Amino acid sequence: MRRDRVLFYKNTSYVFLALILLVSLLFSTVNAENQYPKPTELKYINDYTSTIDNNTKQYIVSVGKELEDKTGAQEVVVVIDSLQGNDIASYANGLFRNWGIGQKDKNNGLLVLVSIKDRKYRVEVGTSLEGAVTDIYSARVMDNIAKVRFKEGNYNAGIKESYSIFADSIAKEYKVKLDKNEKVNLPSQDNKSDNTVPSIIALALLAVFVILDFSFNGGRITFFIITMFFWSGRGGRGGGNGNNSGGGFGGMGGGSSSGGGSSGSW
Repeated sequence: MRRDRVLFYKNTSYVFLALILLVSLLFSTVNAENQYPKPTELKYINDYTSTIDNNTKQYIVSVGKELEDKTGAQEVVVVIDSLQGNDIASYANGLFRNWGIGQKDKNNGLLVLVSIKDRKYRVEVGTSLEGAVTDIYSARVMDNIAKVRFKEGNYNAGIKESYSIFADSIAKEYKVKLDKNEKVNLPSQDNKSDNTVPSIIALALLAVFVILDFSFNGGRITFFIITMFFWSGRGGRGGGNGNNSGGGFGGMGGGSSSGGGSSGSW
């Protein structure tokens, strides 16, 4: 009887240990995925603060689509509420890689990140566009154009005008000219997603699986999954993979950035 009790406590401890490990792995993966927002349906303008008006969005989508159609380059604007204490250069570089802005083999993407509450901005440039949009040039455009508008509270004009200038610089690099007169209908966008319920369901199913595995299989499948997880190196996240959804105008291209660009505040 005593031996059965010891065996019961031993198996129970294994179940809880395996469950804790799996939950930790699940949360580490979820946190890595949720550190950055997903691209909206508009692709070229991703406003998570409801700051940018529809006219500005339509202009940016129109220019962004024309630029990509003619050059393959992707110029993307992201407006967020707060950096949550993160360094804007590191955050912008991580977001750029996570989304995979620009073509994979050419790294011809450009990201303009604006954080409203932090009153900071960052221009992140893909490696092949660093000649067209140098660090000094991007800083001058943002300081003389966007920053002035932002101080006035006119985020629409600041983003629209700086976006237009950068688009022209990229087009010049590719020896093409942008007409900027195409009217594109904006698809509906959903800037917010709630993953709370799916996460709870996933954790509940995970707990049931672990308990059943230990009850009928000695926990072999659970320990096998944990071992494979660590050996495959899935605990960390690499650069942009280009598989993120880019919305109604096609996805991102899997591009990356080496950290070139400029940052500022207003």
